[in-house]
Amino acid sequence: MIRIYTGLSAALLSMATQAATLELGVGASAISLPDYRGSDEQRAYLLPVPYISYRSEHLEVSRTGLRGKLALSERAELDLSFGATPPVRAGRNQARLGMPELDPMLEVGPSLRYRLSATDAAVRTELVLPVRAVIGFDDWRTRHRGNLLNPRLAADWKLGQGDEAWKLGGSLGVLVGDRDLHQYVYGVAPQYVRPGRAAYDARGGYGGTQLTFSASRDLGDYWLGAFLRTDHLAGARFADSPLVRRDNNVSAGITLVWRFYRRN
Repeated sequence: MIRIYTGLSAALLSMATQAATLELGVGASAISLPDYRGSDEQRAYLLPVPYISYRSEHLEVSRTGLRGKLALSERAELDLSFGATPPVRAGRNQARLGMPELDPMLEVGPSLRYRLSATDAAVRTELVLPVRAVIGFDDWRTRHRGNLLNPRLAADWKLGQGDEAWKLGGSLGVLVGDRDLHQYVYGVAPQYVRPGRAAYDARGGYGGTQLTFSASRDLGDYWLGAFLRTDHLAGARFADSPLVRRDNNVSAGITLVWRFYRRN
């Protein structure tokens, strides 16, 4: 972690003198997500989206988050990895009626990326190994809810020519969570037992697989992006929790952004 913070600090200090590109914009996203992985209830969200894209030699800020890139070798790179999940409000999910709500959670931690393909390959592939701490936000307090490992194989390629070509991506990975994380989401304490909802003590370990596809395209001053993700929980360590109502979930979203400022 010290090396990551050192690399980010150096990158931030050198931003003013590095050749870089900057884009600013605003937009909106329409997203459909399960309440949590394994839930049989789905929510739709319409969210405003602030857009910032900054790219320099050592620092990248984009729709996927902040990357302070540390080159470890010609093929290996270390950066920061992020993820997020929305809250599950009390009383909104039938499987969790009478139980405490689930906090909105932020996942953050280092990620090792190892490029498998040649630099100029038409389809670029890499092995991504993120390790994240999961932080819950309870009003104005933060709580460490557990840790998550999400190794995956990722690929990206272009469809078409020029600046307005479609940029496509796909990844297949597994999730491995510790006991604290699984217990927070899938555990059932004795005081919350009801008919059809037995007490359950979750265990850490394998948490299922994720398959994700994404597509984006530049349209002049606009940027269009979409994703589709499937979660498969068969064989997960918490699959027998009474809170798991489905073995498979589908998430999807689309985003349109107007970029009102660009600087190269």
